[in-house]
Amino acid sequence: MELTRRCDYACRILRSAYRHGDDYVSIADVSEEEEIPYAFARTIQHDLATAGFVKTVRGAHGGLALSIDPADTTILDVLRALQGPVTVAPCAVDPETCSLSDGCTFNRVWIAADQALETLFGSITLKDVFDGSPDGAFLDEAREATSSHVLASIDELLSGKSPISCAQFQTESSIAQ
Repeated sequence: MELTRRCDYACRILRSAYRHGDDYVSIADVSEEEEIPYAFARTIQHDLATAGFVKTVRGAHGGLALSIDPADTTILDVLRALQGPVTVAPCAVDPETCSLSDGCTFNRVWIAADQALETLFGSITLKDVFDGSPDGAFLDEAREATSSHVLASIDELLSGKSPISCAQFQTESSIAQ
């Protein structure tokens, strides 16, 4: 799985808005600060506003500003809003996409991988990244949470059981947040 450039740029736009605090910043300035092509930044700004991550004001002193609390918004929230489910394979999210997914060992592995990614991205807030140290120390807790979930999924795979379905996992993740 590869995160899209759109998601990477969206996170960088949010970081720039965070740095500017309550002040509105023009998308041209964000584009320059974050080295994002201006036309692409404008379309992503629209997507972020539609998803409720930023608010925008038109005019000479307009621009964008955060409309979310970075301490309550995870990387997973941003990724889902911009590209949909975080998955390594379509059959992990929707078994109907493959006639072989029922009883397929690979499908179970892809589901376990999706759960690990969701756990990792869901345990890291934007504030963690924005205020985090350059050495990534904030990732230690995320690694621990992900490791325990991955080990549980691997144990289920080895015992012949299928890992928790994505739908169940997403419900559990929503409840935990």
